[in-house]
Amino acid sequence: MLRRKPDFWMMFTIFLLTGFGLVMVFSASYYDGLIKYGDSYYYFKRQLLWALGGLVFLFVFSNIPYTLYRKHVGVILLISLVGLVLVFIPGIGQTLNNATRWISVGINFQPSELAKIGAIIYTAAIMEKKQDVLHSFKRGLLPPLIVISLMCALILLEPHFSSTVILLISCMTVIFCAGARIKHLFLLVSAGIPLLIWIMIFEPYRLERLLIFTDPWKDQTGSGFQTIQSLFAIGPGGLTGKGLGNSIQKLAYLPMPQTDFIFAIIAEELGFYGGAFLIVLFIIFTIRGLRIALRAPDQFGVLLGIGIVMMFSIQALFNLGVVTAVLPVTGVPLPFISYGGSSLVICMMASGILLNISRHHPQ
Repeated sequence: MLRRKPDFWMMFTIFLLTGFGLVMVFSASYYDGLIKYGDSYYYFKRQLLWALGGLVFLFVFSNIPYTLYRKHVGVILLISLVGLVLVFIPGIGQTLNNATRWISVGINFQPSELAKIGAIIYTAAIMEKKQDVLHSFKRGLLPPLIVISLMCALILLEPHFSSTVILLISCMTVIFCAGARIKHLFLLVSAGIPLLIWIMIFEPYRLERLLIFTDPWKDQTGSGFQTIQSLFAIGPGGLTGKGLGNSIQKLAYLPMPQTDFIFAIIAEELGFYGGAFLIVLFIIFTIRGLRIALRAPDQFGVLLGIGIVMMFSIQALFNLGVVTAVLPVTGVPLPFISYGGSSLVICMMASGILLNISRHHPQ
């Protein structure tokens, strides 16, 4: 096996996405930072620090042999589960906006972001190990499904429905690519979809989001407000946009424009061309990521790479769908772009793993 330099185009795309995100976080947040904290650079400075820290993680993880994760998958899984439990311990878990998703260890961090990586590593490792028994549901699929279900249940309790769905789809994609029987997967999907629908409508706020999604103008100042303001930002952007920094919607109209709805500001300021450029970057990231995964020297590397790429792709699709009113509102940041430290660091960490996979191929 030859160890080579990491994939140039993947690394270049990561840098472009990160730089683009920093510029747009500043543009989208300077008014909010000035009003709330008296500092136009408040959000930008924090995001810049997280980006610099993320670059360290990127280079560290790009130099850690990805095969080590298979050897220590038990420890990785334990750390992921402990993190998900810690959010419910008073004094450690932090509740914001009626959700307990963060732990405070000097900084606020979302364990669910790390759990998604841990779940993908675990699923890839156990699927490679169980190749000989994949024909048996009880011996092949049931053990990983129990662990994945436990992680999903803990994330749902936070509650964080969107992260649960992203984790589930990513892991199920890994299981499918590992060669699981179509019959078993069909039965799982048939049982899982009604369960997810029930979970979605069980909580009143989720049901309200689902109902208002079909017509946000029914509640223009309530549940539909954020979606309407997002569309008001995207529409006037046209082809070329109003110009960087010239957004109107970020001036206290669109709530927290630097977070989950940052793409609306991108479309308003940079227009269709700016939004399309960002989408093309994500497409390049996905294509290069899949190419890296499929060229991995072993099945674990293939499955791990596919799982990571799927996680990024689904998250980006969810975010863009919410911002453009194609999907109901849910709290999914746009990878590399949205303001948020734990999300950005995990993006860099996962990208580092992909880059390390790209450094290995059969001779």
